[in-house]
Amino acid sequence: MQLKVPAGYAVTYNKFYDIDPMLSEGNDYLIENWGFFTEDLLQIVKLKINNGKWYIPENEDVLLFDLGWYPDSDINGHYHLQLVDGQWNQIKSISSKDRFLIKVALEEWMEEHQKV
Repeated sequence: MQLKVPAGYAVTYNKFYDIDPMLSEGNDYLIENWGFFTEDLLQIVKLKINNGKWYIPENEDVLLFDLGWYPDSDINGHYHLQLVDGQWNQIKSISSKDRFLIKVALEEWMEEHQKV
């Protein structure tokens, strides 16, 4: 999935692709292409700047965008995007089967937090 990632962010993990889940033959709920529909699909970290150099902040200073598919590998699942702090306290979240809605939300959230 093509994303508009503004300056000041680092994509640290990405398996968020522009594909539909395909039901596995002979199964009522498992996804054939399950590798693109797991609980760990995308992580983006907001960077900090110190003396003109970008760096990934440690623990409590982290702002993390985390995307997964829940339940893992299940055709009846959905995307779950959350913005969390360094202690995994949720700041905001959204769930949807629509990957394009998730993409728009993610891009909007990054824009909102770019200046923070």
